[in-house]
Amino acid sequence: MLNRRILRVKAMQALYGHFTAVESIKEVKRNELEEMHALDPAKHDFADKALFEERKKQAVKLFNENILAGEVGKAEGVEAEVVENVNTALTEFENDVQKESRVRKNDMMKEAERLQDTYIKLLLFPIEIEQREKLDSEKEDKAYLTREKKIYPFIGNDLVRQLKESDTLQKEASRSSISWDNEHRDIKSWYRDQIRTSEALSHFFGGPKPEEASENDIVLELFKRVVFKNEAIASYLELNHLQWVENQPIIKSMVVKTIKSLQDGEGVELAELTKNGEDDFKFLERLFIDVIKQDDFLEEIIQSKTLNWDVDRIALTDRVILKLSLVEMMNSPSIPVKVTINEAIEISKVYSTPKSKQFINGVLDVLSNELTSSGKIRKSGRGLIDNK
Repeated sequence: MLNRRILRVKAMQALYGHFTAVESIKEVKRNELEEMHALDPAKHDFADKALFEERKKQAVKLFNENILAGEVGKAEGVEAEVVENVNTALTEFENDVQKESRVRKNDMMKEAERLQDTYIKLLLFPIEIEQREKLDSEKEDKAYLTREKKIYPFIGNDLVRQLKESDTLQKEASRSSISWDNEHRDIKSWYRDQIRTSEALSHFFGGPKPEEASENDIVLELFKRVVFKNEAIASYLELNHLQWVENQPIIKSMVVKTIKSLQDGEGVELAELTKNGEDDFKFLERLFIDVIKQDDFLEEIIQSKTLNWDVDRIALTDRVILKLSLVEMMNSPSIPVKVTINEAIEISKVYSTPKSKQFINGVLDVLSNELTSSGKIRKSGRGLIDNK
């Protein structure tokens, strides 16, 4: 099940990509302005080279100084044409940034939803393995020199049967067009080289069998011992699910929960992607949007507490974590400040530098007290717990 930390991480990753893209867009516009005001040997006199160099510098300088304003105000000593070109560049820059933001946000939301698709696809995996065994079994029956008949533990397995017969699972797979139809070669290879040869599964294929082992255990063991551990299968999942490393623990938890419910005789009960459903996705979307909307203010207050640092030299990951945390403090009244700070520290341990946790903790501690005193942070209900 998705938890709020995973959502915060996804927002952080999306914002990191967004701010990186914004810097690239700025550089593109600067280069375009320089080219626009550069001397063209085919059209201009080389005697005017100094004039063109000055126009280039003025254009880039005006662009940099007016990014926040969005347009040039007074520009004494600058030609009207240069001002007009810079204003056009600023408008294009703003449009490009807004477009990039929309795309990044949509990708972030889709990536969260893809978790469900991967979960459903993995639940279909044992069904595909049974089908693979049926094909192998049919070939074996036709062979004349077979001396020892192989064991095919997935054929007729009760848990596999329940997965096949689950209307809920099949409807969900059909709704999202989820299947293994394009991976039959992969499945054949995995079955032959990874599953039948797995030491952890050997007793299901004729090896010594522990007393407590049950035939139905093979489905759960398939996931726990092979799918979520095998390098070949993991490579496939990483290639087709770009955030697999971060998402694997969630998906594994959901799959294992579902298989255990089958073992307990509860039938196929699909695990919920989130505890609070739509509210969790709104929380994720709101974090992303609010950081972008309040970025100028966030940069300013972070700068005020890092006077001995050039904000641009602070690791971008740390700046994004700080911004996310400050927005959460100000815009999520039901989440205690201490929870937000602790989450920021835990995320920094995984995604930033070794010293980041102390830096982030110190900045957030000071800013949270100031923003609370100024009334920008207001907590209510559960948000007041441990918020002293």
